[in-house]
Amino acid sequence: MSESTDDTPAISIIIPFLNNHDEVVSIVHRIRKQNKELQPEIICVDNGSDRGSHFSAEFIEQQIVIKEMNFLHSPYSARNRGIEKASGTVIVFADANSLTANCWLENGLNCLERTGADIVAGHVGFDFNGKPNAANIADAITSIHQKKSVEERNAAFTANLFVKRAVFDSVGMFEEGARSGGDVRWTTKATSAGYKIAYCHDSVVFKKARSCGALFKKRVRTGRGYLYTWLEDETGSVWFYNFLRSLKPPSPGLPDELYRRRYGKPLPISAPAVWALLYVMGIVEQLSFMAEYLRYNLGSGRDRSRQKEE
Repeated sequence: MSESTDDTPAISIIIPFLNNHDEVVSIVHRIRKQNKELQPEIICVDNGSDRGSHFSAEFIEQQIVIKEMNFLHSPYSARNRGIEKASGTVIVFADANSLTANCWLENGLNCLERTGADIVAGHVGFDFNGKPNAANIADAITSIHQKKSVEERNAAFTANLFVKRAVFDSVGMFEEGARSGGDVRWTTKATSAGYKIAYCHDSVVFKKARSCGALFKKRVRTGRGYLYTWLEDETGSVWFYNFLRSLKPPSPGLPDELYRRRYGKPLPISAPAVWALLYVMGIVEQLSFMAEYLRYNLGSGRDRSRQKEE
């Protein structure tokens, strides 16, 4: 259990997982090794694994391991269960398929104090595990741009997020059953209520860059999730406009432009394959949005209430 000192708040770190037990052990071991003095409370939440528990008795003794029982495969419901269990005054979120950089936790906490923010979004980089392929690069230039999201939307992602417990007590928790976009919608709700958000470049986690198959699965999921963000946006465009816009091919130089803008250096591989992926990804995402739109509007009331649970 996390214990606070005069200078350091009690910290609870919440890590949802789904079948990737080895990655959970890896990130927890890394956090423990890096933060021996802070001794954070770490809560690992099983999000519907079909493998059963593969943790050692020693691991279970040192961490809190719980299960999401009602909204399986919803990372936001899993995070809610962690929040309910947490004893910390600061709640920190990380994903199991990540590696935390040195001073990740300390720098994020310092940023909370230094900026006076209620929510801090840490930097998310990407681990290519060697030479990257086109899918790895496409993921790295389109996913989880914390700085841009904070500066342009007052929103952030739970891949690396520090939140004062009082914000959850006031605003409420994440949407139950949501599969995608619940973090952006929640942080938007919190900042709209007057809570301050800040970006911290020095608090860094690295996520494993996705393969081609995983990248398209994500685009299907985010396309469906965008519907619920769009429904809450009173200034949202006509629903089919973004699909028509996605049919226009991007400029040939877009991959290199996006990579330079985000990482400050040229694209490390040939651009055409990345360009093709970006183009198809955009269309797939919009088709998924349209499919969810039709599903939502044509389904029965009971079906609608279950949309985000599935």
